[in-house]
Amino acid sequence: MRKQGKKMSQTNLDTISIKPNDSTAEEMSEWEFRTYIIKTIREANEEMKEQMQALKEEMKEQMQALKEEMKEQMQALKEEMKEQMKALNDHTNQQLKEQIWEARDHFNKDISSRIEHLEDRTSEIEDKIFNLENKVEQTEKMVRNHEQNLQDLWDIIKRPKLRIIGIEEDLEKQTKGMNNLFNEIISENFPNLKNEMENQVQEAYRTPNTQNYNRPTPRHIIMKIPNIQNKDRILKAVREKNQITFRGKPIRISADFSIQTLKARRAWNNIFQALKESGCQPRILYPAKLTFKFDDEIKSFHDKQKLKEFTKRKPALQNILRIKKVISYCLREA
Repeated sequence: MRKQGKKMSQTNLDTISIKPNDSTAEEMSEWEFRTYIIKTIREANEEMKEQMQALKEEMKEQMQALKEEMKEQMQALKEEMKEQMKALNDHTNQQLKEQIWEARDHFNKDISSRIEHLEDRTSEIEDKIFNLENKVEQTEKMVRNHEQNLQDLWDIIKRPKLRIIGIEEDLEKQTKGMNNLFNEIISENFPNLKNEMENQVQEAYRTPNTQNYNRPTPRHIIMKIPNIQNKDRILKAVREKNQITFRGKPIRISADFSIQTLKARRAWNNIFQALKESGCQPRILYPAKLTFKFDDEIKSFHDKQKLKEFTKRKPALQNILRIKKVISYCLREA
């Protein structure tokens, strides 16, 4: 019932029209006054709501405008900052470029200076190497000259001597001395020289000094002949006879040379034999020079390389040496 009365009173309140000109507050009843106050408050609330709504709309519009303005300002600020950053970057890049170029120039100058210094040092080292090479070459040449001089001196010392190979050990004791052994060799092989060659041994000895009993061949005998012409006559007679004996056993007689000269002379052995079998009349002259007759001329060579070059121009000689299988073995060593 109360609820219904309240609703009815509220409805009636909405329909009642109370104007200030109709009556004064003193003339209103309590119910009318209360109704008037409530209606006034209600109208004020509605007006305030409308004002609040209008204010909200206005604030919303202002906020939107402010946002737009802020957005425009932010965009302008971004553009300005972008331009400033670009200008700063350009300035910084220019500075960096200048610093890089400056550093590059400094680096290039430093490298160029170091390269020049290294080139100077390299040039000095090359000069030192060149001088050292010259010194080494001069030293080697000097050593070769000394060796050659020593070899020549040793050959000169050995020139009066003969080397006899193949005589059994201690036979000189059986013949009562080297003089008797030498005279027996001359008598057995060169009877026509016997009277001229008797007692021609000035000095004789076995080489090496110590006998090696494990050695299958006897030591050589070195005999010094005081007359070099007689030594040359003996060697000539040995070459003509080809086979020398002592008490019926074959021996060999040759000139005595230094080890280097003997090696050089032995290096011609195969070629010498091939030329000899071909009738070229080869000879080994002092100290180790090969001579032979070819095309009615006497040819002489100090080393195999010269012979090899000459052989290339002479097919006939090349065939001789090839047939004997010498050119493929001996001349290749040159």
